[in-house]
Amino acid sequence: MKARKIIKIIIGIIVIAVISLTAYFNLNKQNKTEYTTVKVERGQLIQTVSETGTIKAASAINLNFSSVGKVNKILVKIGDKVNKDQILAGLDYSELINKQNEAKANLAASQATLLKYSSGATREEINVAAAGVAQAESLYAAASTELEKVKNTSVENINQAKKSLDDLLLDSNKDVTTYEQAVKTAENNLENAKSTYSQSINNKKNSALTTMEEKLSLANIALDSIDRVIKDEDVKDILSIENTIYSTNTINTSDEAQILLTSANASLAVAKYSKNNNDIVEALDDSQETLNKIFASLDYCFKALENTIITSDLTQADLDSLKATINSQITIITTAIYSINTSKQNLSDAMLAYDTNVSTAAESLSQANTNLNNAIINARNALASAEVNGAQQINLAESKVEASRQGLAVAESKLNQLKSPTRFEDILLYQAQVEIAKAAYDAVAIEIDNKIIKAPIGGLVTKVNYEVGEQVSVANPVISMLGENNFEIEVLISETDITKVKIGNLAEITMDAFGENVIFQGKVNFIEPAETIIQDVIYYQVDVGFIDIADGSEYKTNLENIKSGMTANAVITTARKDNILIIPARAVIDKNGNKYTRILANNQIKEAVVTLGLRGDGGMTEVLSGAKEGDEVVTFVKDSK
Repeated sequence: MKARKIIKIIIGIIVIAVISLTAYFNLNKQNKTEYTTVKVERGQLIQTVSETGTIKAASAINLNFSSVGKVNKILVKIGDKVNKDQILAGLDYSELINKQNEAKANLAASQATLLKYSSGATREEINVAAAGVAQAESLYAAASTELEKVKNTSVENINQAKKSLDDLLLDSNKDVTTYEQAVKTAENNLENAKSTYSQSINNKKNSALTTMEEKLSLANIALDSIDRVIKDEDVKDILSIENTIYSTNTINTSDEAQILLTSANASLAVAKYSKNNNDIVEALDDSQETLNKIFASLDYCFKALENTIITSDLTQADLDSLKATINSQITIITTAIYSINTSKQNLSDAMLAYDTNVSTAAESLSQANTNLNNAIINARNALASAEVNGAQQINLAESKVEASRQGLAVAESKLNQLKSPTRFEDILLYQAQVEIAKAAYDAVAIEIDNKIIKAPIGGLVTKVNYEVGEQVSVANPVISMLGENNFEIEVLISETDITKVKIGNLAEITMDAFGENVIFQGKVNFIEPAETIIQDVIYYQVDVGFIDIADGSEYKTNLENIKSGMTANAVITTARKDNILIIPARAVIDKNGNKYTRILANNQIKEAVVTLGLRGDGGMTEVLSGAKEGDEVVTFVKDSK
């Protein structure tokens, strides 16, 4: 009998040992860690910057007249090839033709006068000189009238510019500009957005407070249900007797939940008093944590009841009743968790909607104020321009008056000289008059030349912005043209990449017009030092020129077929290194201000501090120190559980 008992004990010990060993090996197998590695190797590393830009002519030229006027002739059209000094367009200078004829006649007259007085004047010559005086008087009167007209026009333009500026500056409801109205509308929109979305937040906060108060009350009931099971005299000694871990977890999580419930009720009280967004969110988080802990406790309690045996004191009906109560509480708490989560999300959405819409309205107000300020600046510039232009036009008209006055004086002098005996000094005077007349004729010729546009270089006409009969503006070019076979790509490089790009960097260029298989060679020619801001992002303009290669007639043909405005993709090689140690960037980790890589050797992980160099394309980076060729570096760690 005693020997049989000893055998049973030995068998029991063996069974326990086998179970323990099996659990140990299974645990070790489950906790095995898997590593993904790559070898440190030598290779080539290329760093590039890719951007899309537009083809433009390096010799793009905007042509305009030196003076304003009405277009009289356009001699070219878009696409025409033109030669240097070819006449492209002209203003209406019919008045200048008359003026030129007059100047030409004056020159001829002064020359004739010189000839005449050199040989003595006749009666007919004296009569002609008298007619010249009359004509000079007429020109002087016309110039004086034109001066008054220019002064009146200048005053009118300046007054109109002042009114436009005053309308923007003066705070009056009489003449509200569109820019001022836009600012008022934007201010109203901002206030409406704040009011509307603040009310939405308040509604969600009140709803959240009500929900928390209701669900925390249910949480208290659920804890009471757990407590009744734990403290039931008929149950507590046999609760989860088949697996005591569930009863232990039930008690522990119930105690933790009770503490969390107290904290959640305190947070709720603070939130109800302050109505502060952060306090309510914190109360929701506390309520969510509390309900999750109660749910866990209910789950453990239900499992504990499932591992409870029936006795004479605890019948199956009693046990089923307890399980039904706990299961009912699980359903109630699950619903409560969902309600809290929903309230939390609704409040978050309302707060986000407030931030988004108020921010948008504020940006609109800022833009409206910017537009108003820009309009004021433009109005001030227009006033300054009107004042400057008026002064220039008046000076020009005064110059014409002075010139005509001098012409009259010359004509009168000529007449007096004809009537007087010829002297050597007079001959010198007539010679001077000939020079003056020639200067006047040359001045008109220059005015006529200023009303003609000539091609400064040979090239291609790309734009013709006016038609015959239209009034030209100095601000808008009449004709735009491109130089022959001289194109480059204009791309915008972001501030994160611009420091990589240097003048002289080589580039590969493809264009939609030729397809991705046609590759052009290029070089960075220019980097704009000033920034370009697009939608609050800073860019820098970079010009990439084409490189002509020595061989390949097809390449040259493609170069000749490039057109301004085509879309081009430029891949700029900013750095290249050969025969260097490289690893994936994902194998590098940041820790305590240093760069580390994890090296796998003999199934052991060793962290090594590394010094990095060039970071290239494809996620690869140069290793200067800390790892050697052939090392296996870890790029990914997977823990099996």
